[in-house]
Amino acid sequence: MNIISNAIDAILEQKADSGKRKQIIIDTLKIDDIYIKVGIRDNGSGIPPEIKNKLFDPFFTTKPVGKGTGLGLSVCYQIIDKHKGKIELISELEQGTKFAIILPIKTQTN
Repeated sequence: MNIISNAIDAILEQKADSGKRKQIIIDTLKIDDIYIKVGIRDNGSGIPPEIKNKLFDPFFTTKPVGKGTGLGLSVCYQIIDKHKGKIELISELEQGTKFAIILPIKTQTN
């Protein structure tokens, strides 16, 4: 939900006269018998390269005071990590952002 909430914020920040239809696309894919992938993509303004490596840091936010805590993506990262998954970020300025979440279908037991 944190990633979707951020995607909503990103498309709402677009100028009304940009001519772009605001979109969030969620897709799923069974990669193989071990992993699935969930993609969440928006066509917002994208993420500047200089902050990409900070996005999952606790308390890092680009939102104004009172709007965000800087914990959303950090919590997402921790949950995905605890489930032995991975999260990838693909973003280009003025092209939008995509998060790809890769998770095991079932927990491996030893």
